[in-house]
Amino acid sequence: MTGAKNTNNDIFLDESNLNTLKNLGQSGKNIKVGIIDGLIEKNHPLLNHMNIYYSYVSEEKQTTHGTAVCSIVGGKSVGIAENIEVYNIPVFHEDSQGKLQGCSELTLAKAINEARLQGCHIINISGSSLSVNGRGSDDLRKAVNRCQQAGILIISAVGNEGVNQESLPASLDSVLAVGACDKDGYPAKFNNFGHKLRKKMLLAPGISIPVAITDSNISLVSGSSFAAPIITGFSALIMRALSLHGNIQAAEVVSKLLFETATKLQSPALDRQIFTLHRLNISSLLQRVQQELILYPQNRNAIMSTEDSIIIPSSTDLYPAPESIITPATEENESYIFNESNLSTQPQSSSLTLPKINDSAANNYVHSPINRVKPQADFDARHVRSQEKVFLIGTIGYDFGTEARLDYFTQVMGNGQGHPFDPQQMAKHLVAGDNIEQSDALIWVLKVDGIPVYAIKPDSQFAVLEYARIVNFLNDQEEEGVERVSVSGIITGETRLFNGQVIPTVSPVLRGMFNWKSRDLAELVMGKDTLATSKTDELMNFINRIYYELRNRGYDSHERAINYAATNAYQMREVFDDAYKESLFLNTISAAVSPVSRPDSDCWDVVLEFFNPKERLTTARKLYRYTIDVSDIMPVTIGTLRSWYVY
Repeated sequence: MTGAKNTNNDIFLDESNLNTLKNLGQSGKNIKVGIIDGLIEKNHPLLNHMNIYYSYVSEEKQTTHGTAVCSIVGGKSVGIAENIEVYNIPVFHEDSQGKLQGCSELTLAKAINEARLQGCHIINISGSSLSVNGRGSDDLRKAVNRCQQAGILIISAVGNEGVNQESLPASLDSVLAVGACDKDGYPAKFNNFGHKLRKKMLLAPGISIPVAITDSNISLVSGSSFAAPIITGFSALIMRALSLHGNIQAAEVVSKLLFETATKLQSPALDRQIFTLHRLNISSLLQRVQQELILYPQNRNAIMSTEDSIIIPSSTDLYPAPESIITPATEENESYIFNESNLSTQPQSSSLTLPKINDSAANNYVHSPINRVKPQADFDARHVRSQEKVFLIGTIGYDFGTEARLDYFTQVMGNGQGHPFDPQQMAKHLVAGDNIEQSDALIWVLKVDGIPVYAIKPDSQFAVLEYARIVNFLNDQEEEGVERVSVSGIITGETRLFNGQVIPTVSPVLRGMFNWKSRDLAELVMGKDTLATSKTDELMNFINRIYYELRNRGYDSHERAINYAATNAYQMREVFDDAYKESLFLNTISAAVSPVSRPDSDCWDVVLEFFNPKERLTTARKLYRYTIDVSDIMPVTIGTLRSWYVY
């Protein structure tokens, strides 16, 4: 193995190439960057020229980490794109000792969704968590996928543990993973390098980076946390230079350009196979941007004074199929082989550590403070609209949270005789005597397919009644064979379960808590005289399809509309009475935004399509539509049932 030659010019921020790229990209003008980090000190001398907006007014102190990251992206003198607009979503916090604390994946997913809804073109996440498989939680994957569909580029640090393991969110497919390298271009030894990360890691300077820190100071810092914002800054320049902001292909085009112009590095992995890393190459990146501006003059956003130095482009195009790759003709794009003796070791700054984003594994804790809201019963209907509402269909369960709480129930259920993990025994214990008062010592959970989705935490003036109803739900489920539970409420925070999994906490509303058996609900809707008939069986099929085929978390508006449709007995009777007369069977269920809505409402049209299985080619399908307003905690049907035939 031979060490790479010094390729300092291709990675470090030489004034000539950087200034030219800044001019082409107008220093990121009109590009909005979401910085999901700690609270930024916006009045710092290096940051007071920027438009920095916060997601909420916070009384927490500004963090050194967030301020440093922001200064790399767009700070005076030390930043890449000084004209960007920053939307700061503080999810990392400093404790009383000044130590930076991370957040849960759920909190991160909410922050990503907020950045997307606020119109950010690029999202920087200088935080990570080790992961076994790099998949992350459902909420996190969903938030990232929505950004991908909207053309929003997410850039994340790979983490500083220096292990052959995945990290989140960097390992997720559409996230641009960034590792650190030193001023000689060698990868930092502290970078995480799991199998997924090796395939998608882009290296950028991350050793001894000058940054702004709190109290108007400046410092040198190291870590992948500070390599990520360098790529964020360059992405803003590219996006502006090529007028990509707002384009649904923007993230894909920028990522492709960064990797195609990067210098390739090769190193033996732990399995003795060669793997390739990519390192930011500013000179090649500049040439490529200039080429693109000639190929696509409509993307030119400024009169350039550097046209004499523009390289004549090839006929290859940035936008077509992935196989068409332009390789700038510079020697820095050769593949270099390095060995471990060249690698930079640990980050040099002990004052700035990478925030942790906790995945749902044992021994992980939720460090970020819970943003509690008042119990929903204290709100009038006008205030509820802005809250995070859920309407979920599932099954009831419970959790202990800690060893101490498990030991408590082991004792009160009769040491050695009671088994707290047995839901049947727990149900019998809680309904016996005055034991129901122990119900608030459990973490009650709502499950879908046996997986905890929400923790139920009554906190309104009806909390006693809500706990009693939950205990009855468990008893009915274990003793009477009740199959389903529906709960509506408002998300009020997060709860860590006994196994370390973090799930949202829901404050339920008593009028939205029900349980049932499918057959009993069918009897209620269709009448006792139809019991054990094909009419009842068809309605049971509808209820089961809602639960199994369309199972969801009951969080998004269309999910709450569909779930409510499955529990609205009056509307179901109207539909199935009519459909049964014509020997029609359910085909599909869907929900779409209603074209006509009341002011301040969130109306969705639930459409049920029926067909005649015996005459599929000769008989028209029949559609039934009714509108559900999900703007309140408890959804409500508005208007009348409509039906029509389609061919």
